[in-house]
Amino acid sequence: MDEHVEDLLSAFIDHELNKKERQKVESHLSVCPACRKELEQLRAVKTEFISFYHHIEPPDFHFEKAVKAKISQQENRLEMNYHGLIWFFTLCVLAAGFTMYFVLRTPFYVGVNIASALVNICASSFHIALSIFSAIPSLFAIIAIAASVMLAICLWLVLNLLKMKPLKE
Repeated sequence: MDEHVEDLLSAFIDHELNKKERQKVESHLSVCPACRKELEQLRAVKTEFISFYHHIEPPDFHFEKAVKAKISQQENRLEMNYHGLIWFFTLCVLAAGFTMYFVLRTPFYVGVNIASALVNICASSFHIALSIFSAIPSLFAIIAIAASVMLAICLWLVLNLLKMKPLKE
């Protein structure tokens, strides 16, 4: 019996061994001081864990109520930020449109359909991204940056499209 049973000691303490394995461990423990010492150490650790977790009390009803109130408060704040961001984006699109009109009056009418399609694509993309990211409040800054980048890309594309010469028929 020089085969040690350290792998079975935890299951032995927790009464998870079948009868044959239990007898094997008991007979080995009667002749092996190293395994007996290991068994006592495991029992001490188990006792320490049990005594530690008996001192922890579950939270009361007020804790759950406070957590729910905090979640509701965060949802309301997020909803307000979402609406503010939509207004900001709308104003940016309007400002870009007026700027393009006054700077590029003549070619503006040529590219108005292209610009309208690009703005619709960007707005739809922004709305989809905002819907996805709105569940995570910490990403509000990233959403604002993404909106600004999309607006800049939209303006750049419209300007480059308007600089193109029309195809001759």
